[in-house]
Amino acid sequence: MKIGRAITDDGPKTVILHESRYYDLSEITGQDLENAGPSFFYIIQKNMEKIKDFLAQGKHESLLEVAPKSFLLPIPHVNQIRDFYAFEEHVRNARARRGSDIPKEWYEFPAYYYSGNSSLYPSDAGIPKPEFTSELDFEIELAAIIGKEGRNIGKAEAWDFIFGFVLMSDWSARDQQRKEMAIGLGPSKSKDFATSFGRYLVTAEEASSILDTQGKLNSEVWVNLNGSEFMRNNLSTMHWSFPDLVSWASSEVTLRPGDIIMSGTVGNGCILEHGPEKTGWLKPGDIVRFGSDFFGELGANII
Repeated sequence: MKIGRAITDDGPKTVILHESRYYDLSEITGQDLENAGPSFFYIIQKNMEKIKDFLAQGKHESLLEVAPKSFLLPIPHVNQIRDFYAFEEHVRNARARRGSDIPKEWYEFPAYYYSGNSSLYPSDAGIPKPEFTSELDFEIELAAIIGKEGRNIGKAEAWDFIFGFVLMSDWSARDQQRKEMAIGLGPSKSKDFATSFGRYLVTAEEASSILDTQGKLNSEVWVNLNGSEFMRNNLSTMHWSFPDLVSWASSEVTLRPGDIIMSGTVGNGCILEHGPEKTGWLKPGDIVRFGSDFFGELGANII
């Protein structure tokens, strides 16, 4: 099930994408999802059978079909954002660029930092280039959206706390990031100025259909930069799985609906790993498109 939010001629709507058509999810559920806040997740889960029945009808009422003019964040309520570092290939490549190896501690637990939630951008929005950087970069990631409250969640039950998954980009100011990492507190201003979300989320129930034998999501993802393919890789190359991330994030801490658990950069999924000599750093006018054969699209224009 693919759920998003869009601007229509009748204002903002929570929509469900089915067979290339968008339908008004508030009308299907009988609930005002746009103003639901954290209850958004509970309302949809409570009405899941009603939604499935609607989609199974085959002939859907045309009055419920909507035409998106542009997209909003796929959920109306974002709580805390934790950005992990779960792809070994990315860690190895990024650290090699600065002449270091992967520390042994990386293999002991999935590390993350907190990202800001005040500069969030929907798909196809313009991303302002910060004045303080000359080394603007993207990072293609997948994120799990927490749908219900939980604390000290075991890996075996972690999937039950995930509402869905969405493509994301963690925009990064690499020159500022190097200065911040030298201080020893991790990234801050180099990361919190912009975070982008894909057009829609895919529910955890649907995503479970592409789990491999190791419990990893098996889906190709790619990045196109200014019309040319920049990278292509598979989400199954994650070292730490999403149940690993959710379980560790909830250790002695309560996760709440709207918390975002980002995977970290897919291997080769940023300019830093390839080196700016390949394409240069991002500049105004650049067009970046992120995609997945399962999780949809995320577009951005640098302004």
